[in-house]
Amino acid sequence: MLNVATSFSEHAAYGDMLRNCVSCGSERIRYWRQKQYHYTRQQSRQVFHIYRCDRCGSGFLNQPPHPHWLQAIYRYSGQALTQPISLQAVLDRETAFPNCSVDAARISKVADQLNISANPQALDIGSGFGFYTQALRRQGYQTLSINPGEYENQVFKAMNGDEPLPIMFEQYQTDQRFGVVVMSQVLEHVLQPDATVKKIAGLLSEGGVFACAVPNYKSFLVKLLGTRDNACLWVPEHVNYFTEKGLRALLSNNGLTVVKVEQITRIPSNALSKRLGLRGWPATGVDALLKPLQKPFAGLMNALGWGIYLNVYAVKV
Repeated sequence: MLNVATSFSEHAAYGDMLRNCVSCGSERIRYWRQKQYHYTRQQSRQVFHIYRCDRCGSGFLNQPPHPHWLQAIYRYSGQALTQPISLQAVLDRETAFPNCSVDAARISKVADQLNISANPQALDIGSGFGFYTQALRRQGYQTLSINPGEYENQVFKAMNGDEPLPIMFEQYQTDQRFGVVVMSQVLEHVLQPDATVKKIAGLLSEGGVFACAVPNYKSFLVKLLGTRDNACLWVPEHVNYFTEKGLRALLSNNGLTVVKVEQITRIPSNALSKRLGLRGWPATGVDALLKPLQKPFAGLMNALGWGIYLNVYAVKV
């Protein structure tokens, strides 16, 4: 079983205090709320403070977790796995609730359409179980994947036949250039997003595309649940909470031009009944009642800018 908190004292668990917004660089930041962390039931809780930028609306943990703490987590998993999981179990999840496979197919297709570099090389950063690498290969790309998580990488190998580089992106060095760089549900985990995006821009060929997916800090879930939300406000792993305005600023400040933004809302049909603790026929009844409302509700949330996730595509001009 994974155990990552016991080796860190309360003092060592935190990094340095931040004075600027992680998205736009503004000094107009202020305290928002606090959230407790507990990775497993056996571990003691620690408090993280969330700050918000008055200019772009993005949020971030301040003080953030210490890099060594995050590295201890990501050595095994970036998806809260506390033990290995089989490929079949992952595929069963996708059958019950198609999610990663759907996003991977859509994002890789759009990125390919926007890529005008003629470079057939693709980089999958934080490749997880391997759905994005698989989708990029189906689009005809030669791929390189990076992911430190041992548990995900075992599934990746079973799915794709090879393995990612088992390192953090910060450790990756190359002279190679890519036509597409994909980073799905990763940038919110990164302690220095500005340096990360700058590095990605340097890895892209001219006309290449950076496809980035992150949780939306302005989503209806954050508005409704506040710090009880975990899709966006999941600590300590999620250290950054992006708005569209903040993400646009971050990419623009590093030489990338945003050409397309999508809002994505996808909710399991049993999400409400589970949250209410319903079982048996009450749960079945609530699920049946809400299922036909899911698509129009998701469309409305996306149109209002309150979708759960942001998909942003930026080109190196």
